[in-house]
Amino acid sequence: MQGAERSVLHVLPHAGGGGETYVDVLADMRGYGSRRVYVAGRRKPGLGEVAAGIADLSRVLRGYDLLHVHGEATAGLCLPLLAARPSVVTLHGLHLLRRVEGLRRRAAALNLHAVVRAATRTICVSKAERGQLEAALGAAIVHRAVVISNGVRPAPATDDADRAAVRRELAVDDDAPLAVWVGSLDERRDPLAVIRAAVRTSTPLVMVGEGPLRSEAERAARPPVRVVGPRDDVQRLLAAADFFVLMSEREGLSFALLEAMAHGLPAIVADVTENLEAVGDSGIAVPYGDETALVAAFRRLVDDRTERAALGERARRRVAARFDAAEMVERTRAVYDEVLGDRAAGAAVSRSV
Repeated sequence: MQGAERSVLHVLPHAGGGGETYVDVLADMRGYGSRRVYVAGRRKPGLGEVAAGIADLSRVLRGYDLLHVHGEATAGLCLPLLAARPSVVTLHGLHLLRRVEGLRRRAAALNLHAVVRAATRTICVSKAERGQLEAALGAAIVHRAVVISNGVRPAPATDDADRAAVRRELAVDDDAPLAVWVGSLDERRDPLAVIRAAVRTSTPLVMVGEGPLRSEAERAARPPVRVVGPRDDVQRLLAAADFFVLMSEREGLSFALLEAMAHGLPAIVADVTENLEAVGDSGIAVPYGDETALVAAFRRLVDDRTERAALGERARRRVAARFDAAEMVERTRAVYDEVLGDRAAGAAVSRSV
């Protein structure tokens, strides 16, 4: 953080996932240096591990100008810290609220209400998320939340030789439409249905990611489907693919989807509101859990090269116009400035709520 005018401590529930990518995008923000810490070292920690992480956070926070917490569950654990200093919370999809019902949902709503009241500012990563926040808490409190859409950088130009090399590695013919999946292999994203759709349509599919369903996904995969686990060359895989697939029971605003769109890939997505907000008319939306519709969408993109190209170009233009990383960074910087007292610099944020 040497030379930084102001310092930000990012608090994430664990390493990996969309929150990590979000902080990566903000890393080159001018005028601010940052550090990230994790409440726990894994996705489902024990209570003792969480308690130790929060206790350690109180010590680490000394010396930072701004606290930025990611996700409403993590923010609920940090309520006293949020209220005691300049703070920002990014909700990242309201996953705690949206995955529970009945009394547990009521408790999650109360937690969310406390988080929004305690934080100086709350960021929603999509218009859909802000709408869900208002539905849960009411309009009176949601004025404290601003929409700053997730954004990605333009994709590098495609290297035809590298594209061909990746497809040889994956044993995919040059003229075969290749589908790509990037994301956690968990029940919320239903990777097994995607594998079955690819097998039924004989579509080459590469699945990138880790998660509790990886072993089942590997058992279900048949040629031409490959489950390759985590990769550090996702951009190369996207550049070698012809369309993207994202099935989600709920989402924030998927960075993987936006990155695929930046590469000019049309996407097949589950029709949750955040995915619809991302793809607009540049992809195909199917009902979550409707495997027949998913198979039909696969066949549509596999069989029609002209439509794939048209949708892909729309995707590239859409992400450049609406989901640009530079705009995300600058608007988040304006929130930081506002929270730390520079109201003039933050005025544009207030007007956009």
